[in-house]
Amino acid sequence: MPSHISHALLVEAALESLTVDRLDCSLTDDPRVHSVTLLGSQGPDVFLHNHRRKPRAFRYGALLHRKGNAGLVSSLARSAAEIRVFDPTDDDRNRAFLEVAAFTLGYISHVWLDRIMHPYINYSAGWRGVPDRDPDRPAMHAFLERIIDVQLLRYRCGLSVQEFRFFERLPSSSDDLAILRTHVARAIRSSLRSAGDDHLLEQRLANALFDSLSYYRHTESPSPEYFFLGRAREREGSISSRWLSVVHPPEELITLDGLNRVHRYWQHPCDPSRTSHASVPDLFDRARKKTIEVFLLWWDATGSPENPERTRVLETALGEENLNDGITGDPPCRRQVCDPLPLLTLYRQMKRAFDR
Repeated sequence: MPSHISHALLVEAALESLTVDRLDCSLTDDPRVHSVTLLGSQGPDVFLHNHRRKPRAFRYGALLHRKGNAGLVSSLARSAAEIRVFDPTDDDRNRAFLEVAAFTLGYISHVWLDRIMHPYINYSAGWRGVPDRDPDRPAMHAFLERIIDVQLLRYRCGLSVQEFRFFERLPSSSDDLAILRTHVARAIRSSLRSAGDDHLLEQRLANALFDSLSYYRHTESPSPEYFFLGRAREREGSISSRWLSVVHPPEELITLDGLNRVHRYWQHPCDPSRTSHASVPDLFDRARKKTIEVFLLWWDATGSPENPERTRVLETALGEENLNDGITGDPPCRRQVCDPLPLLTLYRQMKRAFDR
């Protein structure tokens, strides 16, 4: 999964393209609604951060990376259609509709960025046991994703991670999203059979949001002391050697081209006949265009809740390809080829920079 800043940048790029004239409303005027858009852009990754609070939603994060997203998005369209009103005096219903719309826009953007960028990331990072059995190889996927975050943010916005302040852009509390959680739970139940009789689903979602906000807060803009402490704790054996892969590395220490701006040749790991020279900005723009295309279909569907044809068109446009490779359904395809960037070398160079 591309990391959280890349997902936030994509949904903000999509918002810039979705003008007021095309939507008859704005998802950017209200800071709270805008924060929900950024939360939605994290997609099912939010559930994967749910490690502490129980009952957990973790398994739904894994499942939704494999299947169910077309059904989930069409269910959110039905929910939005039920509450959609055009009475400017009905603030509560208008706000509820905009929050569902904002979350859905973010979620759609997550689906497309995962599908389109994951093949490049897998090819460029390798995976467990491939191309070697280095114990840190599994961490290179996340490490590259965070390098991409740092470099894409600089490329698109001219900002550092510290200046972007991702955590401050999110909703301040899971408690503020109770109504939205109800609609999301309903959508998950409609799209995943195993969730149909999960009577704890709303509580699982609340716990996932709490744990996600905690994760984003604790990994936000780490200071130099954070890296010195992490390195010291690794050397004494109190934390995993993979600790560096879950935070954004210092920008000044990144010495490789994570964005593929030189247009290096790469292949789809599952299908070597699918070749490309696309850069990350190229892939990002493809995902932006697909996000806008599908969200406009979703918006149309909310205006006609009893129109099965619009729902079918929406679900077909989003598709059921999984988020891990973008070309198959469930299960994901078998990966065959990769040619990793020198990530392991860089990973260890960075750690040595924080030896005391």
